[in-house]
Amino acid sequence: MQTAPTASRETTATRREIILRFVVISATAGLLLGIFEAVLLRSSLARGFLLVPDTGYIEYFLAPLVDIVCFGLLGLGFGYLAARKPAKHRTRLLVAADAAAIGAFVVLRVRWRPPIFVQQVSVKDFLIPLVAFAAAFAVVVAAVYLLWKPVSHLAGRIHFSVVRILAWGLALAGVISVCGIGYFLWSPFPRPAKNSAGATALPQRPNIVFIVLDTVRADHLSSYGYSRPTTPNIDRLARHGVLFENAIAPSSWTLASHASMFTGLLPQQDGVDWWIPLPRGPRTLAEALGSSGYETAGFVANFDYLQKGWGIGRGFQIYRDDSESFRRGLARTLLGTALIQPAYQTFWRFDYLERQNARDINQEVFRWFHSPPSNPFFLFINYFDTHVSYLTQPPYDHRFGKISNRVIRKLFDDLQSGDPPQDITPADRAMLINAYDNCLAFLDAQVGRLLDFLHKSPEGRNTIIIVTSDHGEAFGEQGYYSHGYNLYRELLHVPLIIAGPGIPKDVRISHLVRTRELFSTVLDLAAGGKKNPFSRNSLARFWNPQFRPQPYDNFVVSELAPIFNEDGTKAMISLTTPEWQYIYNSTGRKELYHWPDDPLDQKNLAGTADAQATMEKLHNRLVTLVANSSQPWRNTEYLFSRCKIGRQFMRELLAARKPVQAQLSHPSLYIGASQAFFTSNETSHWSMPARPDQESLKSLPYH
Repeated sequence: MQTAPTASRETTATRREIILRFVVISATAGLLLGIFEAVLLRSSLARGFLLVPDTGYIEYFLAPLVDIVCFGLLGLGFGYLAARKPAKHRTRLLVAADAAAIGAFVVLRVRWRPPIFVQQVSVKDFLIPLVAFAAAFAVVVAAVYLLWKPVSHLAGRIHFSVVRILAWGLALAGVISVCGIGYFLWSPFPRPAKNSAGATALPQRPNIVFIVLDTVRADHLSSYGYSRPTTPNIDRLARHGVLFENAIAPSSWTLASHASMFTGLLPQQDGVDWWIPLPRGPRTLAEALGSSGYETAGFVANFDYLQKGWGIGRGFQIYRDDSESFRRGLARTLLGTALIQPAYQTFWRFDYLERQNARDINQEVFRWFHSPPSNPFFLFINYFDTHVSYLTQPPYDHRFGKISNRVIRKLFDDLQSGDPPQDITPADRAMLINAYDNCLAFLDAQVGRLLDFLHKSPEGRNTIIIVTSDHGEAFGEQGYYSHGYNLYRELLHVPLIIAGPGIPKDVRISHLVRTRELFSTVLDLAAGGKKNPFSRNSLARFWNPQFRPQPYDNFVVSELAPIFNEDGTKAMISLTTPEWQYIYNSTGRKELYHWPDDPLDQKNLAGTADAQATMEKLHNRLVTLVANSSQPWRNTEYLFSRCKIGRQFMRELLAARKPVQAQLSHPSLYIGASQAFFTSNETSHWSMPARPDQESLKSLPYH
């Protein structure tokens, strides 16, 4: 007969075994589910039209670790409840619940891929995963109840030593995951061999730092006349170089503008779209410079359209996008999306968990410089701090006024809508502008840190710095907010500053210029002052005292394809001249603005009788310019060929097109001609990928 203490010890041991069984079995399921989840994420099934997956290999370590911990805690809870008062009915119910949670996780991971960006969740978005979870939970609970006898018999035959072995295996998997994450975070940047080709061929060529301030409009920089002192460091750079007062972007959203700056082509030429990456045909800046011996590195904070899969990273030896981020990997897991991201937004701030601010990007850049480049380098940096949600780091979060999480939550959907919102009050608008300027001030401070670092480094003395933006941001000037929905001037007028050796100091150029020509400009500057075929299209021509602008220098074409719009009714194209901005919409609507007197496109002159002749002249010139742009036209949806007005415009283009021989006689005078100096990267005929379904597209509205 057992004594009371002995019986108590055996009962305690039994309870520990029950708890441990629950923990180990649940955590083991978590390990397997984590591996499954990592494979699913890395296969890029959610974005099958991308060139490469938009998650890094950290998912193979992070997803299993997160799922081991979460399911282990779930098993601990169920095991504790089962061990408190052991009973077959209670144990049976808790085992069923544990199994049901695992089954529901699988269903949600396979069937529901919620967007990882911040958004207000609709009733549909909430009900679909809830119903799927409830259905999977109920089915598994019923199955466990029905199959309880054979399952419990099989489980009873598993010796407890097997559980211990599994526990040690889980511990080993956890250690491997932690070590893998640690290596991911601290692994050094690879460098090309010091005796690589070109290492001795480019001793006099300058380093080039190409900085894109994502979503920065020119008229909010103090150096562009803004009333607030938002950008003292960028202003300082402008005093040491050339500031272009009227630089115009080729489009009003991220990928289209970056692709044009990196290829010199218009969007309809290079083919990018909201769902089409940059194809392999056009030569990018990184490819062109890398092939001539430059070291190339890119560090980008835009965590959607600048991922490697969208093509901008092609040609970079080092390209660190958000897929290389621990927080991105965490946010991409199902538990990160469903639990961690909402908790971050609720208890910290309504922002993107995976967002890297300019300080984070700078740290990566400084770490890259720990091993100095042996060749001249091309360094591309994209900062993302002025994009919604307009929240930044203290003390800059109240530099020009505060904005609360409540206001951002209230306005977020309105800010991302393509239609003019109805419920943004003047006070709301003022807070948004204050918050935007706060973010710009923080960004400027970090740009200042980078400039100081470069100035003190040995490489800095031979470094040309280019600062620009891909597009601006609207704050209700025409009723619209955000960007990517129209081509008004607040979205197209961007800052552009170039400074460094060989660049004149404290020069302001008022002439209209195209940021698309930064492709030719970078290649021209990289030649180190030597004559090259890109000089005619280089922006350096504008600071040459002997330069006299020709008709080719007096226009900018900007394009915008419709987003999630099947009939093309939101497509538009714009022609900006030194006097006018003409916007032609695929609905047939025409707009005309005299931008020197109306810098925010407030007065549409298209309806006046005096403007008809001007619009006809501008329209004919636009048709001629686009018609004679370099082929191939990869994506004529930018020319809105799906609708009646678009088909009419296409007929005009074909009628105005000159023979190819005429273009070849003056190659530098045609849009996109700089690509003609390179052989194509294409190894096979380029074809457009299949259009993804609308639900997948809706998970990618970030621009």
